[in-house]
Amino acid sequence: MERIPERKILIYILIFGFLLRLGFILTLKNQLYFDDEYEYFKMAENFLLGKGLIVSENFKSFRPPLYPLILSMLIILKFNILSIRILQSLISTFTIYLIYLTGKEIFNRKTGAFSACISAVYPFFVFYNGFLLTETLFVFLVVLSIFYLIKMVDSNGKISFKSGVIMAISGLTRPTFQLYFPVSILHILFFKDKLKTKLKKILVISTGFVLSLSPWIIRNYKIFHKFIPGTTMGGWVFWEGNNPYSEGGPCSYFPENIHLIEETARDKILYKMAFKVIKENPDRFFHLLKNKFKRFWNIVPNAPEFEKKIFYRFISVFSFGIMIPFFIIGFFISLKNKKAQFFHSLIILFTIFHIIFLASIRYRLPIEPFYIILSVYGLFFVIDKFRIIIQEREN
Repeated sequence: MERIPERKILIYILIFGFLLRLGFILTLKNQLYFDDEYEYFKMAENFLLGKGLIVSENFKSFRPPLYPLILSMLIILKFNILSIRILQSLISTFTIYLIYLTGKEIFNRKTGAFSACISAVYPFFVFYNGFLLTETLFVFLVVLSIFYLIKMVDSNGKISFKSGVIMAISGLTRPTFQLYFPVSILHILFFKDKLKTKLKKILVISTGFVLSLSPWIIRNYKIFHKFIPGTTMGGWVFWEGNNPYSEGGPCSYFPENIHLIEETARDKILYKMAFKVIKENPDRFFHLLKNKFKRFWNIVPNAPEFEKKIFYRFISVFSFGIMIPFFIIGFFISLKNKKAQFFHSLIILFTIFHIIFLASIRYRLPIEPFYIILSVYGLFFVIDKFRIIIQEREN
């Protein structure tokens, strides 16, 4: 690889990654496949009809706003489903480039290049380009957020502001990422900078974050007269993952006509009901925690439409599954790396959140770029160790 110019290698990787994504989406029908797609599309339609970014009258802040807002703009520009899928494939291809830059920045060029190679052909990154879901955009924004945070370790306030803005935009795509904002502040406090520099970075990143999030917060306050930085989906998801009939994944058991209740009241009711179930049977809650951990880190798909199909199981085992031992090694040998610690905290945060709320391998996708980078780093560590052992034996 050293004999071939770095830029040329990267271009080949990106072209191949895009063509693979394009090939996949061309196999799909000109239709929506998942319930979530219909809801995002409905939000875009309602927005264009002047009703606002809402699913319906009782679901005004149930979904985050950024993806349906972008969909509505694309509809205005006469994009059809195929055009949107192609655009998402381009975004996913640029994510490969960001993964390369991130791996290179934290470890070395070789780690970045091989992480990009894997990301180009990684089945889960390819798959979600074909659907009108937040996954492709969210993965891109999360990697971009982490990249800017890493760059901020050795940079000035300007990068800090960008970090705050991108983190907020990521949180408007999937509110889970808003929880990472206070974690990022903790990271800054442990930088080697002087206290004054740390405080400056915190102030600047906080300003970017709050300013970018404020339009959505103001909009929600005008509608509900309450502070809602994310969505009103929290109670719904918490109940779904902890109700008496839940196994930790998507579950259709809900109180009758719960959807007719005003959504902020509904959110509180569902939280209260879920906590009551947990209090009455704490042993089952701990069982669900373990089950959700397994679902989140499952090697094979756990969605009903995929889990029993041998092809999907095979693909998952020989992509995500085969990297697990190297990921574990890479995770632990990089614990002292200040920049890599952004990976560690994000992976831990998402794991904890989803084992408490709702778990599926789909929700793991945003942390998989960092899973890949740490896996590659772990792989090269193992190779280097074997090389040293062989050399010692030969001597």
